Amino acid sequence: MKIKVTTQALSTIRILGRDPVGSKPLFTKEGIRLLTSIAFDHDNNENIKDTTSSREALKCIANCIHLNDSVKVFLEEQDIIGLCLLLMQSDDHLSLETQFLTCRVLFFMTVNRPDLVSRLIHANISAAIAKVYKVLNQNIELLENPTNLIDKDSPINPLTVTSEALKLLFNLLLVDSRTTRGEEGEVGSSEQNLLPGTFEDCLNPVFRLLFNVPFSEPQPLVPPHSQAIHTLMQYPYETIARVWSKSPWAKQGEACCIPIATTLVELLDRSVHTLIPHGDPDDVNGSEQVDATLSPLLLVLRALAEGDSSLSQYMAKRLLPNEKDRMVPVHEGFGLPAYMIRLMTSTMMPLSRDGACETLFVLCDKDATKLTQKVGYGNAIGFLVNKGIAMEAPSSDDTEKEQVNPITGQYVSSEKQPELKDMTDEEKEREAEKLFVLFERLKKTGIIDVENPIAKAMQESQGRFEEVDSSEDE
Repeated sequence: MKIKVTTQALSTIRILGRDPVGSKPLFTKEGIRLLTSIAFDHDNNENIKDTTSSREALKCIANCIHLNDSVKVFLEEQDIIGLCLLLMQSDDHLSLETQFLTCRVLFFMTVNRPDLVSRLIHANISAAIAKVYKVLNQNIELLENPTNLIDKDSPINPLTVTSEALKLLFNLLLVDSRTTRGEEGEVGSSEQNLLPGTFEDCLNPVFRLLFNVPFSEPQPLVPPHSQAIHTLMQYPYETIARVWSKSPWAKQGEACCIPIATTLVELLDRSVHTLIPHGDPDDVNGSEQVDATLSPLLLVLRALAEGDSSLSQYMAKRLLPNEKDRMVPVHEGFGLPAYMIRLMTSTMMPLSRDGACETLFVLCDKDATKLTQKVGYGNAIGFLVNKGIAMEAPSSDDTEKEQVNPITGQYVSSEKQPELKDMTDEEKEREAEKLFVLFERLKKTGIIDVENPIAKAMQESQGRFEEVDSSEDE
């Protein structure tokens, strides 16, 4: 009866506490101490109990951190991180709610607090990782078995628990790598980015999620799979390859990590066609969200390509234009290479633009001339200028079977050359509008700062027409 009353009272507090106005007592030292004592109540054997009231208290604590970051100081005094780890190592099987809430509280506590993460890493990181690994394995095992009926509409289920555990793991990896290499280092570029062997075990659940748990439809990059990509982004290629070589998916005689690259390229292909249905990255609703979704996947592909030449050669066949793609300017069409090239020049998706540019640059062996030959000078020049690689427009690529337009990447023989005299006034107007839009986009990138020649011509034409009209009136 006491637990039921306490649970109802805490549930009321949780609902009312969603509004910071009138919730100040919850954000005090005494308020946090009371919630912590209920959330981590011990039984006679000194084990932390998993009850309905303890879960409601954990929800209240998570809400308090989310609404008022200053309560972290009071939670530190209560040793909230140590209590969460102690709860997670309970011999009893914890409820999904408790697994979810402990991971969320730990995640909230470590966001924007690298000092807490560093303290956790150097004090008891092996215990923390073991608990995260345990939660990941338990829930992914449920997701792998199609006979398990999972209520995906429930706010807390194996999918959401897995996602929350991966978010916590990502934050630990991120802070550790920044602490080790400094803020200006390149993510995932060196084995020194990680404490040796500390986080390796957690890669196996990530692989299991990517290979054994079906992706969502139609948009596959949603939690927990999107969180798996974020986590993978923090591992250097050397660590990924080492763990993969010992995994059950590795086949003798097969180039290392080829299945990973295959899966991720297919994932990118499905994602761009779903998230950018009309093909133009700068004409998408919610472009910021799409940008944040695609960019981590592009960075993982870049790291794989840079880490192994066989992976780079495989991905080049999928992501760079082939002969069929050159029947039109290489940025046109709905093939994956065309999407990649359009992302290279996007103004509304800067993160994905940088990721696509860097990935294709690596696939071209970081050779600026090769990049311009593959994707067209007009598509590559913005990226090259930003990297400080200035170069003139190259001549046609003689290595191709047919002559290629170095600006558009299209076969010269396939180019349509309309003569001005054969064009109607409407066709001329459409071509002028296209040129106008292209110059305006180029100006937005900051690469050039010149007057739009189409706009200038329109202004000059308008002035001449006014003079002719005036003359005729006279």
